[in-house]
Amino acid sequence: MSNQKIAREILPLLGGEENVKDVTHCVTRLRLTLKDNEKADKAGIQAIQGVMGATVNGGQFQIIVGDKVSDVHSEFIKLLGNRQVADDSSSASGSKGFKGILNSFFNVISSIFAPIIPAIIGAGLLKGIITLLSSFELVSLESSTYKLLSVFADAAFYFLPILLAFSTAKKFNANQYVAGAIAGVLIHPNLGALLNGESPVTLLGIPITSVIYASSVLPIILGVWFMSYVEKILKRIIPKVLQSIFLPLLTLLIVSSIILIALGPAGTLIGNGIAVGFISLYMNYGWLAGLLLGGFYPLIVITGMHYGFLPVMFQSLSKYGVDFIMGIAVAANSGQAGATLAVYLKTKNKEFKAVAGTAALNAIIGITEPALYGVTVKLKKPLIAAAIAGGLGSAVMGWFKVGATGIGTGPIAGLPFFFGSTFLYFLIGCAVSFVVGFVLTLIIGFEDIPERKEAVAVSSNNTITGTIESDPRAPVTVQFNNPDRVQPILSPIHGEVVELSQVSDPAFAAGMMGKGIAIRPTTGRAVSPVKGTVATVFKKKHAIVVVADSGAEILIHIGIDTVKLNGQHFETHVEVGQHVEAGDLLVEFDIEQIKKAGYDTVTPIIVANYNDYVDVNAESIGSIDEKDPLMKVIG
Repeated sequence: MSNQKIAREILPLLGGEENVKDVTHCVTRLRLTLKDNEKADKAGIQAIQGVMGATVNGGQFQIIVGDKVSDVHSEFIKLLGNRQVADDSSSASGSKGFKGILNSFFNVISSIFAPIIPAIIGAGLLKGIITLLSSFELVSLESSTYKLLSVFADAAFYFLPILLAFSTAKKFNANQYVAGAIAGVLIHPNLGALLNGESPVTLLGIPITSVIYASSVLPIILGVWFMSYVEKILKRIIPKVLQSIFLPLLTLLIVSSIILIALGPAGTLIGNGIAVGFISLYMNYGWLAGLLLGGFYPLIVITGMHYGFLPVMFQSLSKYGVDFIMGIAVAANSGQAGATLAVYLKTKNKEFKAVAGTAALNAIIGITEPALYGVTVKLKKPLIAAAIAGGLGSAVMGWFKVGATGIGTGPIAGLPFFFGSTFLYFLIGCAVSFVVGFVLTLIIGFEDIPERKEAVAVSSNNTITGTIESDPRAPVTVQFNNPDRVQPILSPIHGEVVELSQVSDPAFAAGMMGKGIAIRPTTGRAVSPVKGTVATVFKKKHAIVVVADSGAEILIHIGIDTVKLNGQHFETHVEVGQHVEAGDLLVEFDIEQIKKAGYDTVTPIIVANYNDYVDVNAESIGSIDEKDPLMKVIG
């Protein structure tokens, strides 16, 4: 599917253009701030071809699309008319208490740091390359080439306050250019000379603490956050006709002064405290930190909480010129790569083998979302193997204090980050993770995904030709005398057909409840898909079983976890034992109220006694109406 089509399919499922406040992206994820997260159809988005997963973290709606995220983002922005921010209304998360505060924190952190990561990646990689060149004496330390390359590499870190000023102002809906100017004040060479001079510095009699703001992190973030409130207050006070003159003037004066007097020193103290505390802990218990963080890293990535480490990583880089969390992350990536490669070699499913092979290659390079969401999470046991492997490899990183010169990804894509005295231990840590992930996955195994069945053809002489799950490579012909053994199942619902594997409930997605398909309803009613008898009407009214006269037991389960609604928004129209014709009304339900209550309305239609048959085949994809052909039960 093209990037444009992916973007076009995503937008309406987010609640439309009017529900999108802000959209950015990181290495693999679209990161959206919505006015109302409840309007987003998460399961529908996950079902889009090309989307690896979707999650809500820190109030952000995150859509994982892999290494084509930049192109999808560009197409998405075009759909918004190149508008990235709709308004300055409050966050959609709206949650309170500790969980709400935590979500807001991660939302702010990811929104501020994610946009500037490309600059840090480029600078960090260049630092590593310069280290390699100088180590092999390919470039003289005294040459102008070396000095110029060092300027290229150091610029992003030295002017980090300016980069952060722009992204922070965007997050807090403040003027980005005024914020950039304030950051320029902090790193102006004359300010540095003044603060480092022998005479004390005061502003209107108030003493100014001597602080070096180049490469700093927290001072400008706190300053721009404060600036966002100053702007709002000034806009209420200053007449609109004078705002273009006095708003930037007073903002620059007030905010610059407050940063130099209070917020800058406080932010520096907090930031240095965080960096010193982490470095001290890591130097004393590096192997333990690596073991725990590396082992849990896949789960942290799944929730999107890995962005919570960015302030520590940036502060460590700015203060010490090296970061230690990066090595742990790369070791965890290596574990994912090894586990996914083992799946590629072991799976018998040709289609899934292609997915796993591509995912393993991406993970070796450094993009792990395809492996994580497309392979190891889906199969579960390889995820355990990858977590154990990542923990062991990260323990090696921690034991030998492997440091990175920047922030990015790896293993292969991140090699230049690690050029230096600990490079050999970086390679050992990655190798340990990769090999353990690979071998452990082969040992503990996994439940393979069955080969997608070929279309089954029914010939004029009443034979069925196709494949069977036990050996999908071998064709089978079943002879029967009763044409009724090909049982048509009609659609009970008007809506959009969804593959069962894409349903968010693991029991349905894994086929534990039976074989079948799912439909995302667009009308709130379900009719009988067959001529038969109502066998079960669940007390909570959310599910009904109809046994066809030909024997197939059809479960219609309206929504995911809707049993928790205790029958609200459902009205049944049949009783147990009642005989129905195909198309007779079974149940009505209120789609909007169910969604508003926070439940997915996707409806699995399952052949519960599928083991009694040779095969169950879906006949439809895309949009479908009531009583359209949906499935065939063969046998």
